[in-house]
Amino acid sequence: MKISIDELRTLPQQRLKLSFKESIEGLGAVKPVLGDLTATANSTGIKLSGTVHTLLKLTCHRCLRPYFLNLNLPIEEFVVESKPQEEDYSRAPREKELTADDFVESLSADGILDISDLVYQAVTLATPVSCLCGEDCPGPAFPDSETKSGTLASGKDHHSGEDRIDPRWKNLKTLFPNEETE
Repeated sequence: MKISIDELRTLPQQRLKLSFKESIEGLGAVKPVLGDLTATANSTGIKLSGTVHTLLKLTCHRCLRPYFLNLNLPIEEFVVESKPQEEDYSRAPREKELTADDFVESLSADGILDISDLVYQAVTLATPVSCLCGEDCPGPAFPDSETKSGTLASGKDHHSGEDRIDPRWKNLKTLFPNEETE
């Protein structure tokens, strides 16, 4: 969904209410992203505000099972009109302290705002980096509390009841032959 700043400025109160409903690629959303947004033109650009809702299908990083996350996001974005100016980056300092003006999204040269892109960015930033299906996540699933090698998670052999050493780590025991393992 795209809107033009020139068309927005011709509307009464320079405001447009939008009902957003789109399936956005790359989000992992089960349902289309829905929302009620308001685009307002001002002297510096466009203000986009409102809320969007979606349902994401994620994979738990602990138990590796899929789960659903319901997102309700408030959106408030300011997009300024870009002024044609030539930047000479060869004279720019290598290090610079960032100011508030450095974190401003600017409108494309044709004056068109891509609302779908702003919604995609908001949903992506709200998606958790470490996905966990819940506080009571059981962790990895082992049949009968055993690992694939027949050893319990404690390191004891399920069948004989004694400690077993993983054969891949057996050579490390030769480094310290007199010490007992705990």
